[in-house]
This record gives sequence, structure tokens and C-alpha cells, in this order.
Amino acid sequence: MNQLIFIAKKEIKVAIRERLVISLGAIIILLLGVALYAGYISYRQQQQIITQTQIEKRQEWLNQGDKHPHIAAHYGTFVFKPKTILSLFDFGLDAYTGTSVYLEAHHQHEFMFRPAQDHSSMIRFGELSAALVLQVLVPLLIIFLAFASFTRERESGTLKLLMSQGTSFNTLTWGKILAYAVMLVVILLPFLLGLVLLSVSHMSYDVIPDIIVRVAMLVLIYGLYLCFFIAFSVWVSLRSGSGRNALLTLLTCWIFFAILLPKTVANLSESFYSLPSMREFKAQIDETKRNGLDGKTPRSVRMANLKKEYLEKYGVDSVQQLPFNFEGVSMQAGEEFGDQVYDYHLNNLREIFHKQNQLGSIASLFNPYLAVQHLSMALSGTDTHTFIHFEEEVERYRRELVRKMNQDMAENSKYGEFYGYKAGSDLWGEIEDFSYRVPTAWQLLSYYKLELISLMLWMALTMVLLHVANRKMKPIHE
Repeated sequence: MNQLIFIAKKEIKVAIRERLVISLGAIIILLLGVALYAGYISYRQQQQIITQTQIEKRQEWLNQGDKHPHIAAHYGTFVFKPKTILSLFDFGLDAYTGTSVYLEAHHQHEFMFRPAQDHSSMIRFGELSAALVLQVLVPLLIIFLAFASFTRERESGTLKLLMSQGTSFNTLTWGKILAYAVMLVVILLPFLLGLVLLSVSHMSYDVIPDIIVRVAMLVLIYGLYLCFFIAFSVWVSLRSGSGRNALLTLLTCWIFFAILLPKTVANLSESFYSLPSMREFKAQIDETKRNGLDGKTPRSVRMANLKKEYLEKYGVDSVQQLPFNFEGVSMQAGEEFGDQVYDYHLNNLREIFHKQNQLGSIASLFNPYLAVQHLSMALSGTDTHTFIHFEEEVERYRRELVRKMNQDMAENSKYGEFYGYKAGSDLWGEIEDFSYRVPTAWQLLSYYKLELISLMLWMALTMVLLHVANRKMKPIHE
């Protein structure tokens, strides 16, 4: 143990003396600080706008005046996707998924105001976020720190000197890994404290129910990811004949993991599982609504069957004799049929998304960068599954709003007197304001089992490589 600590201290002294760790560490701290500050400013501004606009739209709904319930269902309202405090750490898909959606009867509108629409094509290379710095730039810092960890000792002759004093390769290797881990913790500690403080300060009113668990999981996952890069860099240095070879090998791996493979996987996903355009998607829904799910039952036939069913059920000859307004029933039936059609086509669309995501998850087994990227977005509440959950909650809210309007129309108005009945603020108040809470971390992580396995496998593989390399190196000092 004493030898291990001695080697770690010596490695830290060498790194500080060469000033490389100081200059690179300062750059990383600056980038993380800028990313965290910019992320917090963006989060606070967007959250204020969303909260204020949500209140205004709620007041518009409550104060819309007396009108027919079905007209109110078309008058509709807006709901907004709340920002999570951890979105300041990892922006994820927030720039592409939109922040608000208009709700009304008969139609499921697409989300509006996607931040990516206001950016140039450079956004495809990612925005500067703290997550991007940790995923891409910090591994680069590790590579420049550790590539010469063994080659420098070998080239200067100090390796034989250490071996002659009875130091084993195993102790030397873990001493160097400990030294780089300590340096990394010192560099990242201010950022980590800032992230924890911001998360805890917004814990009481954030949409994330388990923020402490998520922050702890993020620290664990990024800790594993960066430890992998430290151990892998030391192993490459141990197996390389010169510092130049070690640096070239590590930079090649970094380019492959962080740039080439993610872009290749994204392009392959789009090629194998192409998505229809929004125009094609809407055209498919309109076609199915016209001719039915079987393609043979138009709306006129469906309405005639519904009318026949109710006349037989209540034993009357006309819809005017029914104890309720049949127009409300037929409108709700049309709404439910539209919901079935929408669900059918949306499920087909999500199946394509699922296959694309599945390909990305499989690819993460071969790339720890993809694994940590997916897990980071999930824990920050900015991934695909969180958005789908929000989309489902919004659609559930819209359907309940329309159902209540149609039910009131059926129970309180008369057939054929559409403009003769008006509801008021009592009915509008029965619709509760929309609120949203994201799924728990454990629910989301169940979608990312392959990513969790990937990180553990890469860490285990690196440990095995280090163990084998250390054993092979033993004869050198004999």
C-alpha cells in the first residue's frame, strides 16, 4: 500500500512539474463552468417562460366565456413540456422534441417551437453542454496525461530502477491509475459540487421525483466511464514501445469511439429503418379515418351502425326519443375512433423509433461512449423514453378534456339544437390544469440494460487486459 501511494504521489508531482495537467485541467474547468452557467441561464429563462405562459393559457381556458362544450373542445388549450433541472447538464433531445403542443378535439397536433429550428446546421455536431465535455473532452485530457505513463519510464530508464527496488508491475500500474484518478477528481470536484448544489436547490419544485438518486447515478456512471479511459490509457502505454505509438493508438481509439462510430450508427439506423415524413404520416391517418381501419367502412357506415345500435338498445324509433343528446354520443364515438386510428399509426411510427434505438443500444456494447451518452440523457430526463412518456400523458389529458365536453353535451343539450345550449366556467373548471412528473430513474434505466452491461463489460475487459499485461511483464525485472 505504501508503495502504491508513493508511486501515485510521484506521478502527480511529475504531472504538476510538467504543467500539462494544470493547463489542460484549467481548460476543462473553464469549459465545464461555461457549459454549466450557460445551461442554468437557459434552463431558468425557458422555465420562467413556460410557467408564465402555462398560467396565461390556463386563465384563457377558464375565462373563455359561455359557449357550447364542443366549441370549447375546439377552442382547446396549450400544454408545455417543463424543463428538468438536470437538462442544464445534458441537453439531450430537448432541442429536437419541441416545448409546447396545442390540444383540441379530433386532432393530435405536433409539438412546436423546437430550439433546433433556430440553430444552424452546426447543431448536428452537438451543443456545448457539461455532458459533452465529460463524454468527449475529458477522455482526451486523460489520454494526454496517461499516454506516456509507462513509455516515459521505459525511455528514461527509471522503469528498470523501480523494478530493481522490488516494485511489481501490478503496484506500478495501479499507482499510476490512482494518481490520474486523484488528479481528475480534483479537476472535476468544483463542477460536481456546483451541479449538486443546483440540483438540490431546485429539488422541491422540479418535475424529477428522485433527483438525488439521479445525480448519484450520474456520478457513478461517469466515474466508471472515466476510470475506463484511465485504465485503458495506462494499458496502452504499458504495451507500447514508445510514447508516440501510445499517443497515436489512443487518439485513433478516441476518434473511432467519439466521432466515427456514433455517426455511422446514426446513419445506419436511418438507412435500415426510415421514418415517414410528417406529411406522409398525417396522410395515412386521414386515409384511415375516411375508410376505417379495415379500409372498407367509411364514416357514414360507422355512424349508421352506431345509430342503429342505440335505437335498438333503448327500444325507440328515432334519436330524438333517446334520453340524451345523440349528437354528443356520436361525437364522442368519432373521437374514440380517431384515437384508435392515431394510436395505430403512432405505434407503427414508434416501432421504427424502437428499432433505431435498439440498434444504438446494441452498438453501445462496442462503444462505451454511446453507452454513457444514452444513460446520461435518460438520467437527465432528456431522452426518447421520457419524451414518449410526456407525449402519452399529454394525449391522455387531451382525451379526458374532449370526453368531458362531449359528455356534458350529451347529458345537458337537446338533439338538433347545437347553438341553443351553452356551458360556463363551472364546466371549464372541472378540467384540472395539466401537470407532469417524469418517470423514476429505475423505470427509465430498465430501457437501457445493454448500456449498463456495456459499461461493466468494458471496465471488466480493461481490468483483465491490465492483469494479463502485468503478468507478462514480470520477467523483465528478473
